Amino acid sequence: MLLFGIVKVLLFSVYVIHLTSSTKEFDRLKSMVKHLENRLNTEGEFRDEDIAEITIRLDGIDKVLNATNKKRHPVPSAATTAGQIDFKTLDTLEEDFMRLRVAFTEEKSEAVRVRREIPKIEKKLFFLNEDVESYCKVAVNNTDQLLTNFETVKHVSEDNLITSENGLKILQSMAEQVQQNTKQNENIATFITYLHSHMEVLLYPTSCKSLRDMNIIGNGIYELRQVSHVYCDQTTDGGGWIVFQRRLNGKTDFYRNWTAYKNGFGDLDGEFWIGNDHLSLLTSDGEHELRIEIEDFEGNSAYAKYSKFKIYPEEDNYKLKVSGYSGTAGDSLEWHYGMMFSTYDRDNDSDWSNCAEINHGAWWYKGCQYSNLNGKYYNQPGITNTSGINWYHWKKKYYCLKEVEMKFR
Repeated sequence: MLLFGIVKVLLFSVYVIHLTSSTKEFDRLKSMVKHLENRLNTEGEFRDEDIAEITIRLDGIDKVLNATNKKRHPVPSAATTAGQIDFKTLDTLEEDFMRLRVAFTEEKSEAVRVRREIPKIEKKLFFLNEDVESYCKVAVNNTDQLLTNFETVKHVSEDNLITSENGLKILQSMAEQVQQNTKQNENIATFITYLHSHMEVLLYPTSCKSLRDMNIIGNGIYELRQVSHVYCDQTTDGGGWIVFQRRLNGKTDFYRNWTAYKNGFGDLDGEFWIGNDHLSLLTSDGEHELRIEIEDFEGNSAYAKYSKFKIYPEEDNYKLKVSGYSGTAGDSLEWHYGMMFSTYDRDNDSDWSNCAEINHGAWWYKGCQYSNLNGKYYNQPGITNTSGINWYHWKKKYYCLKEVEMKFR
């Protein structure tokens, strides 16, 4: 009975492996579909809330402007004179009002786009669900047939199973069924891969974290709704990080002008800066964390993490908001809090000199810096220079680093 026992073990193992694999894949897939459906159901609600909030803010500013303008152009009987009005405040309000008007228009356009797309996405999800159910039924039928055959042969003696024509047919049928199950599982795996990529396109994830929530856990380049391509770190400290700067070997020149830093440059697989416009857009909503990882030429590494991080738009010269330090590298960035971004052709620092030019970089310089991660790449150990890639509080000197990666989530 040894041969029959081996056959039983092998067939049952194949059955368990295939069934377990299929069940896990389909459970994961259904979870993704459910996540997508929930996102779709709440998308319109979120857009409505955003538009309502902007409308309230616009109405409030409009009332203030109307009241102030009446004082600026008083009627003859009015007691108030024009000299009593703070026209500078009025001009500021008018600028804010115009900025909100633009934001409101963009928000309305985005809401229209989303509402137009939702029916199409729901229709695709409906057909995707049908396909999932169809594949589930096929998988169940295959495994049921395999179990039926197994129940038939387990009551047949080994001699009869091997010598009888009927026994050989049963074994051959079971072998074919196993092959069909294997092929079917390969088809299912291919189909699931297709669904993964297709559903990513359906919802245009807004961050690496939203991809991580959809169980997309591989490091690499992904497409987001706001930005065409970003590099996602899905493994460090829980994943979900959008990498916006990387220094590795000095092959990419980081001594660039305002426009280059505004639009971004470099290679996402190598050294790059994502672009201040993208950085401002991606950190505009909600709270974000910042993580900076540094390494010296001796192989030592450290990190700095901040619980709050935001970059303001270009109208504010990409002003930096950062606080809540923790980590092993020391805090060399919070001193730059509130500073505007500077390049050699756009001096926004508080020093009498041009810090970007002196330090051969582009940064949120103050007077001038405790960190300079876009500085000059010195490709040799032991160099100390304020124009290099610095993080002062790690080594308590302006040591020029070998590698840097900046990311947020």
